[in-house]
Amino acid sequence: MIRAKALWVLSAWLLTAPAVWAQPPQAEWTVMVYISGDNDLEPAVIKDLEKELAQPGSSPQVQVLALADRSPSNTTRPGNWSDTRLYHVTRGLKATAANALGAWGERNMGDPHTLLQFVTWAKTHYPAKRYALFLWGHGWNWRPGYTLEDQTDQDALDPHEIQGILSDLGPLDLVAYDGCSMGSIEVDALWYGHAQAIVHSQEYVDWEGLAYDRILTALQARPHMDALALAKVVNQSARNSGERTGSAVVLDARFRHVLQALDLWSEALIQGLPQYHTAYQQAIRQAAHFSETPEDYDLWDLVTQILHRVPDPHIQARGQALLSALKGAIIDEWHQPPYPFAHGLSISWVGPTDPHAPYYQSLDLVRYSRWSTFLQAYQAMTPADPHSSQKDPESSAASN
Repeated sequence: MIRAKALWVLSAWLLTAPAVWAQPPQAEWTVMVYISGDNDLEPAVIKDLEKELAQPGSSPQVQVLALADRSPSNTTRPGNWSDTRLYHVTRGLKATAANALGAWGERNMGDPHTLLQFVTWAKTHYPAKRYALFLWGHGWNWRPGYTLEDQTDQDALDPHEIQGILSDLGPLDLVAYDGCSMGSIEVDALWYGHAQAIVHSQEYVDWEGLAYDRILTALQARPHMDALALAKVVNQSARNSGERTGSAVVLDARFRHVLQALDLWSEALIQGLPQYHTAYQQAIRQAAHFSETPEDYDLWDLVTQILHRVPDPHIQARGQALLSALKGAIIDEWHQPPYPFAHGLSISWVGPTDPHAPYYQSLDLVRYSRWSTFLQAYQAMTPADPHSSQKDPESSAASN
């Protein structure tokens, strides 16, 4: 059904395209920026288009496309727009209505078919050897109802919706989230097998986020860089922008080793529950978590806290194997001084009172590991989850 609808949407768009399309030759990279600004982040849409993306703009080697949705509550100066516009971002572009490559009407950025149509259009009209997709907007890890929120349509782009279009999206070389709290193993498991690398932040992100001008300037200077090299550039771009954490993770065999090591570590934790339940409880109380999402723990620190308290040789060996796998898959990581515990990848401790606990069972991570099985077994022995409260993401309106 999803594939049929996607083909219908694509066909409808191609029918409305100009009769003659001067397709550019194959570039080294096509950069696609999906800007979900129909919310309180709207003031940053034009800024990022004009002051960052359009500073270097496109070149024959690096083509830059942006699909941007704005809030209807924006200003009404001449040339303004409040719907969804497609831009071929050239150097010095002014993001007016007239300069848009296409007017897509009021589109729902929380609809996976909008994303699919954008990526398909970009790949069709601006073919390249490599493709990078940037997802710009709000973020709340794997939790439904908030990531890439579209307020006009009261929708968001949830993991199960992305799951449904991944095969039609085709391979991507790089996926980067320009939004809060997306640096988790749950998110990475979603994209595993469909991209070579992913970039994100474990903590909340303020207005600056990723610095597209720095990213594109570096890419224009070295357009032949591969996905892993670009992932490092993207990750480092936010380091001096006032942000808090950043990481780049490869999604190849090294990430598969992380998933396998997590599965075996979870199995060992389950086996040790009768003897080490109290030690686990002490570890989770001391493990580092994040202010925006207190149920999301730094995975490295969580493993380390358990290693410090549980002498069991089997658990020790499985924990060390997981740390080794993480070290291999996280190819670039940075954190500001207030976050010494951040190592690049979070994992959720989903308690029985978490309203999204049933949704967690639909995630790809549940297929790849027994982490969820461990949580359920642990909670069956625990009177009260040590961190059962949920933070309302709306309380941080200035972050994305």
